[in-house]
Amino acid sequence: MGFGDLSGRTVVITGASKGIGARACRALARAGASVVGLARSEDDLAALKSELNGDGLAFDYKVVDLVAADAADRLDALMSAHVPDVFINNAGATRPAAFQDVTVEDFDDIMRLNLKAGFFATQAAVKAMKAFPRPEVSRSIIHMSSMLGRVALPGRVVYAATKHALEGLTKAMALDLAEDGIRVNSICPTYIETPLTQPLLENPVFRGFVAEKMPLSTPQQPIGQVGDLDGALLFLTDSALSDLVTGTNLVVDGGWTAQ
Repeated sequence: MGFGDLSGRTVVITGASKGIGARACRALARAGASVVGLARSEDDLAALKSELNGDGLAFDYKVVDLVAADAADRLDALMSAHVPDVFINNAGATRPAAFQDVTVEDFDDIMRLNLKAGFFATQAAVKAMKAFPRPEVSRSIIHMSSMLGRVALPGRVVYAATKHALEGLTKAMALDLAEDGIRVNSICPTYIETPLTQPLLENPVFRGFVAEKMPLSTPQQPIGQVGDLDGALLFLTDSALSDLVTGTNLVVDGGWTAQ
């Protein structure tokens, strides 16, 4: 197996139906992995399967609502049937609001998906990894975090809180799982053009603000694109490239947080 070759590896990705998750499915399947995508929308997952399989890529999916009452049981069964060599905790949501305007409902919903559901989905993946060991394979967990796990912006208080927590979780998990040879890292992107960020980036004032904050922004590419994360995903997924990398975050933000 050469650098960037994921042949023989199984990758499971949450939030796989759109945006960063869908692109990750393509990028890792293109590197040779057998990818299983998890999300709530069967229509979107089926369309992605048709697209990727049509390109000769190994992709399948399972419909899972990570915040449903039966999520834990379904995830345990799913991970046992598709034991991940790499698990990517990608599902997430945001509801922008200033601190003083956040409702209990919004707080609970975002915390439940971004933090609690991600925590226990990852736990199910780790249980399966440990129950079905592959000593010849270095296994990996990747949390899809955000540059807002390192800095903050007005009106993003709950989202930033979940991503800061995810950064702490990455470090703590890396220590707990080192003895099992499971690496744990996060990726911290800037604003990437996806269905999740579209309502924000449609505002020309905010779009201009984002472009201005990134030193690498250009007129040709003022905002991050989903493909900008391919290299980071492949690096952290492939143990031949990152076998000694754990407990850290890989920031892909066009230089935003360097200022």
